[in-house]
Amino acid sequence: MQWIGAALILSVTTWIGFDVASKFKKRPSHIRQWKNALQMIEAEMVYGQSSLYEVCRSISRNLPAPIHYFFTDIVQDTEPCPDFSELWTAKLNSHWPLNALTKSELEILTQFGKTLGQHDLIQQQKQIQLTLHHLDRELNDALEVCDQYQRLARGIGVLSGVLVIILIM
Repeated sequence: MQWIGAALILSVTTWIGFDVASKFKKRPSHIRQWKNALQMIEAEMVYGQSSLYEVCRSISRNLPAPIHYFFTDIVQDTEPCPDFSELWTAKLNSHWPLNALTKSELEILTQFGKTLGQHDLIQQQKQIQLTLHHLDRELNDALEVCDQYQRLARGIGVLSGVLVIILIM
């Protein structure tokens, strides 16, 4: 009976370690998705002269999950919103747990949302380029720490299970 409990503890802690490691692996991909979305926003707004809701509708059709859910939720919001930046921030905060991103990326995207639709097209394009630059920096950081922290999280998951088993027995 003790062996079943030990195996259960080890499998649960290992699973937790691998789950944390998967978030480190997904982070660069999610940053790339946001960069792609910002480039699409730039193209639609500057060259297509589309409204913000039309841009969000177009992006929601063309991007994969989890970012797809964010833009779909903006489009499906039926309540009139006088300030698009408030809607952006609210939806970003509600969808943030689906992402494998950190608070620094949340801050970058929140700041971008505050400027979205507030300026003329040239200033808006500059804001998009600035946000892309910040996301490039975060992407480089994510790529540097990805492998290191993935292995660390997996190892801690397995070793913490072994430690708990040793302490219990």
